[in-house]
Amino acid sequence: MSSQGTFRITDKVGDLFDAPPNSVLIHACNCIGSWSGGIARAFRDHYPDAYRIYNAHCKRSLPERLAGTALLIAPRPDAGKQHYIGCVFTSKRFGRAKDTPAMILRSTAPAMLDLMRQVAAEMENGEEIGEIRMCRINSGLFSVPWQQSKRVIERLQLGEEDVPKDVELPWEIVTYNPE
Repeated sequence: MSSQGTFRITDKVGDLFDAPPNSVLIHACNCIGSWSGGIARAFRDHYPDAYRIYNAHCKRSLPERLAGTALLIAPRPDAGKQHYIGCVFTSKRFGRAKDTPAMILRSTAPAMLDLMRQVAAEMENGEEIGEIRMCRINSGLFSVPWQQSKRVIERLQLGEEDVPKDVELPWEIVTYNPE
């Protein structure tokens, strides 16, 4: 495995949340602190502490500054949660006020790169990362066709400056569909 490269996406059928400990579970988020619908609501139900951290993070910044960034939330073993939550900020708002598909796709690449740099930093600090899992980001309530987001992610490249030499970043991202 190399410390630099591109990502490979593998599609599977199953439960995104049924992941091994220390896996990173990624989903696309709005920048105003709401996980009220779609897969975001499922994340809120499964990880209420992560939701509070995400919400507070959004309240500290303007949506325009958060778009294209990410937030990696560490597991909370004290709360019985053993997964990292990766929030990629791809739309400033949601519902009728959500960004256009083109804007969402433009935010997806820098947000995913930011998230993977944060994962690499965790690993450099000695944290063990299991699988990288995600839903078909942007394809639900943000209404972006999955193949477009997938293409953006598969074209991402992390260089030596992004990943420390001693870090073996997982280059496979497994997307889960419930059926």
